[in-house]
Amino acid sequence: MAHEPSADLDSLSVIVSQLNGALSEASGIVQDVDRYLAEEFDIGVWAISRPFDSQRGTGEDGRELLISSHLAYGKAAGRSRLHILAATLERGDGSDQFTQIISEERIPWPLCPREIKLHSFAMLPELLGTLASKAEEIAAQTSRTSETVRQLLETMGRHSHGATEPALATNGVGADLDAGLFRRSRSR
Repeated sequence: MAHEPSADLDSLSVIVSQLNGALSEASGIVQDVDRYLAEEFDIGVWAISRPFDSQRGTGEDGRELLISSHLAYGKAAGRSRLHILAATLERGDGSDQFTQIISEERIPWPLCPREIKLHSFAMLPELLGTLASKAEEIAAQTSRTSETVRQLLETMGRHSHGATEPALATNGVGADLDAGLFRRSRSR
């Protein structure tokens, strides 16, 4: 029984159609996530996924290099967006590990080749989880820092939650321009 090439072509045609539909859906999802994170949410936090691709290469000087590709969120082409971060690494001094980043390239996701889009899209759930964890960590750290600074101010006899405006520190005659320090007016 001979294998029919036309059956293979028909099968390939169906698969290509499915792949095109999947990529179109993925592109719409990335566009929605990008818009939500950048415009509506504007979290100001960056993150990268684990690598979805790593390739070894050789530099012009013969050094062994590793090019690692990650799905990332952060500044690329002038604004915060989903993008591909391609990092080129070399081995650290006396190390077997590729730890020294020698260059980075950030490519907005919509401008990437089809193959990169397909491989990187699988990393989107991980990246969103990393962003959420990082935002939560930064919010908690900021709250702890605010509390610590409030306590320090109270120890110094100042209150950080008063309704008074900061006043320029003066020497009694005029503003001491060299000091450049502001202090809060104290209630007497």
